[in-house]
Amino acid sequence: VVEQVIEQQEEVTEETVPEEEEIVVEDDVDGTGESQAKEIIYYTKLMSYAKVFNDVNETHLEKAQAVGLKKIPEKRDDVDAKLLVKIENTDYLEIDNLRYSVPYLTANAARELNHIAKAFNDSLQRKQFPVYKLVVTSVLRTEEDVTRLRKSGNPNASDNSSHCYGTTFDISHSRYSREVETDEFMQPYELTKVLAEVLRDERNAGRILVKYEKKEHCFHITSCQ
Repeated sequence: VVEQVIEQQEEVTEETVPEEEEIVVEDDVDGTGESQAKEIIYYTKLMSYAKVFNDVNETHLEKAQAVGLKKIPEKRDDVDAKLLVKIENTDYLEIDNLRYSVPYLTANAARELNHIAKAFNDSLQRKQFPVYKLVVTSVLRTEEDVTRLRKSGNPNASDNSSHCYGTTFDISHSRYSREVETDEFMQPYELTKVLAEVLRDERNAGRILVKYEKKEHCFHITSCQ
């Protein structure tokens, strides 16, 4: 009798113990729970940004004074919208939260910014890369903005900056914007390879001055027209 009970217990145990299931962990970066993300790498020769984009601030300032506003706005209310173009979000660029500048440029500088953004987008699509927008982090600074920026401890807060003449804008090289998430993505340093090619071509054509600012995480750009 005892042997029969033991045999019955073993049969129940074998029937009730579930088999181990294989656990699959997915790289669900977009939160959909459906697919893995694929990182896209731009295999190209990496240029030395600091050496290629080395136009010093004094050169930017001289060009800005020559082609930009003749009078620096004292306050934001003094910005003359008739002389400048308001910079807004487009399909190719995004305006960052501007704490120390206002989104205005001269007509030529605005045209150049939009041209750079469109060329960046075109280059991504030609290479069949995921599409990202450029992020503009600084534009026109009034005298009031410069004072506030200097009080914040920013070492680039010059009393007489090229940003004060409506000719100069900063584009981030550490952040890029994206409206639609897909299974493919690119790291910022890969996207900067593409942006740098666009800026190099524009600079070589004499249309812009560029200074690579590592600590400020941006390309400091002045329109030459």
